[in-house]
Amino acid sequence: MVERNGGDGAAAPGRRSSLRLRVLFLVCLVAVPLSVERMLALVAERQEQVSALEEDVRNFARSAKLAQMEGISRSLTALDVLSRMADRLLEDPAACNRQLSRLADEVAGIQGAFIADAAGLVRCAHAPLALGVNIAERDYFRDAAATDGVVMTEMFVSRVSGRNSVFLLRAEHGPGRALLAVAGVVVDLQWLSRIAAGTAVELGVVVDLIGDNGTVLVRYPTMPEIVEHRFPDHPLTRAVAAEESGIVRVPGYDGKERIFAFEGFGHLPISIAVGIETAKAVGPIDSKVRSTALAYFIALACFLLLAWVAEERIVIAPIARLTRAVAAVGRGEADHVNDMGVAEFSPLVNAFNEMARRLSQRNNELRTMNGRLASLARTDGLTGLANRRTFDVQFSQDWVRARGEGVPLTLVMLDVDHFKAFNDTRGHLQGDEALRAVARMLSAAAAGTSNLVARYGGEEFVVLMSGADVGAGVAFAEDVRRLLAEIALEHPAAPRRRVTASFGVASVVPTAEGSPDALIAAADAALYEAKRAGRDRVIAHS
Repeated sequence: MVERNGGDGAAAPGRRSSLRLRVLFLVCLVAVPLSVERMLALVAERQEQVSALEEDVRNFARSAKLAQMEGISRSLTALDVLSRMADRLLEDPAACNRQLSRLADEVAGIQGAFIADAAGLVRCAHAPLALGVNIAERDYFRDAAATDGVVMTEMFVSRVSGRNSVFLLRAEHGPGRALLAVAGVVVDLQWLSRIAAGTAVELGVVVDLIGDNGTVLVRYPTMPEIVEHRFPDHPLTRAVAAEESGIVRVPGYDGKERIFAFEGFGHLPISIAVGIETAKAVGPIDSKVRSTALAYFIALACFLLLAWVAEERIVIAPIARLTRAVAAVGRGEADHVNDMGVAEFSPLVNAFNEMARRLSQRNNELRTMNGRLASLARTDGLTGLANRRTFDVQFSQDWVRARGEGVPLTLVMLDVDHFKAFNDTRGHLQGDEALRAVARMLSAAAAGTSNLVARYGGEEFVVLMSGADVGAGVAFAEDVRRLLAEIALEHPAAPRRRVTASFGVASVVPTAEGSPDALIAAADAALYEAKRAGRDRVIAHS
């Protein structure tokens, strides 16, 4: 080429242009494979994050299944005992009725129980209205009589209680497989709902307990238009019916697309599905991939443009200085990039300085936002009280501290009476305002003390009183009950025509052998005793 062009000065621009092309080619030779590798790495990273998210959802589903099985196993154990003793219990119906009443009152997870003879006549039951009812023509009676295993019914309206119910039944056979009796227990769906609420600890997670034909037995968060309704042709129902366990990305029963992991319960015709909203879960991952790819290509384009317009002898040195200055900013050794003395580099220097300024500002904003998010994670969004997670953490800490100091730990649990009827008559917005009013009263009553007031779930609240005995807990509960009576929130569907609450109080001096769950169970038992005693009262656990 030199020989052909000789010393012609007109060839100089061509040589300079050719050099730029070669530099650009060399840059592309390095940049393009790196770009491809980076994009593949981003795609792989996204897939890993999505897989990790799906595994988390699957673990949530397994945990939820174990929690529900723990609740259902109580019903199965009680049913097994009843079925084995059914013919002997029927020999003394009066004693049998008393025993089933105690069983329904004392065993969590069971609303009631009954025993029918071989003719299908209910001769022993927890509820007097059930006595004498003939269930021989019911499909579930025939199914139970035909098998030795447990039969679980679909959800149906009970002729005795008038409410949606689910039965577990088991038959007792004699010699020659002669039918002796059929025992049944009524599953407490509210208990299963509380278990579901306890397992949905992550923000945005929904839990569905699904029966035959897509009947939603339990859902958390609760939605009246979903719970106790059937969705036989829903994509989630079809997915659950097709396999014992798995993970799918389908719309939920509320119409929002979610990543669902589901688990079956073996011989029982129910499955549990745990889902997290797809947009909230995968959206940040996709946004990060897109922003990273865009930033990478913008930086690459800027670099190629600089390589095209700059000559090697006047570009390499400024680029080296610029690189060192930017690296110093990146390591935190400097807060800005000094002028390189090249007019063409001034926009790039300004851009880096602006980026450094914005990054510093963004970091400050992120620290502030993280503080706010941490506060939100500890607070119930509706009432402004501490949420369930905050209560659990504080409860564990206070239990350990009280055990070490040998001081009592008192728990006050309250539940707004007839709250579903309140929502039905006055609407959910007024229901939310009523819960906020109760929360304000609890906060006012606890003002100036170290007591922790938290929303336990739904219309239930708890007050944790460290160092206080049961008398202090009862006095606190009576103060709140009196304040609630004074403000007289209107409740057209309540017997007293105003909003009331039932209170359960329990206290214990923690020991190494004790369990925090026992204190919660004691307060819960006292609360339900207050409800059974007529509501709007305070009961202390004995």
